[in-house]
Amino acid sequence: MFPFIHIGGLDISTWRVVVVTGVVLCWIIFLMRARKLGYSFYTVFPWLLFGLPVGTLGAHFFGKLIPALAGADNAAYSLTGLTVIGSIFCCLLFSFFYIKYIMKMPPMQVLDASAFAFPLSIFIGRMGCLLNGCCYGKIAPDWVKPSLLSLVTIPVGLYVEPSSAWRDYLGVPHDRLAWNLPLLLMINVFFVLIVTETMYRNRIKWDLYPGTVFAATSTLYAGGRFFIEFMRKEDVVDNALFNPWQLALLVLFFASLLWLCVCLYRWSQNLSMHSLKEELP
Repeated sequence: MFPFIHIGGLDISTWRVVVVTGVVLCWIIFLMRARKLGYSFYTVFPWLLFGLPVGTLGAHFFGKLIPALAGADNAAYSLTGLTVIGSIFCCLLFSFFYIKYIMKMPPMQVLDASAFAFPLSIFIGRMGCLLNGCCYGKIAPDWVKPSLLSLVTIPVGLYVEPSSAWRDYLGVPHDRLAWNLPLLLMINVFFVLIVTETMYRNRIKWDLYPGTVFAATSTLYAGGRFFIEFMRKEDVVDNALFNPWQLALLVLFFASLLWLCVCLYRWSQNLSMHSLKEELP
């Protein structure tokens, strides 16, 4: 693939360019939506800006904290996938309090309006992973080659130096197929994006409880990605059942599912109350 863009003697990471592009695009789209909803640019933009260091520090903190609490042995290393949870948890916690007390807006309504950025930013970021040769999949079985499943594979020979996939697959015949993990993850978040926008655009018509859209987005993302992770080329630590990413995703999935169930329960209560009012003379 193309891990670097060469400009003279300067090597620029393709992954970083794509990720920055994704962040900027999501910001632009959300700011346009925020304007339509009546949110001030000067109120919303600092929240978006401060979210970057909060997410980064959250990921770093959890990456150090979890292994330390577990004793920093080999088994503990299998939990470092929780850095993802650290980043998401810190961003959500920061967003809730910042939106509520600094922006003085309903947090759940703002999170629902920004929910699309979750799958969209990941969709664009995975393009960077594909070009960078990271987050790559296992070698696919031979029977996959003549089937339609070959559409979600990639020839090992396309990975170029100095990508991680190129180093890991040295000596493997170039025509062997590996699961195209970034593409599979892109398909997953594309589906999530469609569901997210459908729910958000119909939130008033369906009388959805605030927070339902974001909770559904997070639940679908974690649930779908969990199964795709079985195709990742990652050795499971100490014969554990799941790899580090899957452990993190399980935590995210059940937390999001609980949040979604609470929202749906309150939504059903609202429907019952509306029905009762309509029946009263």
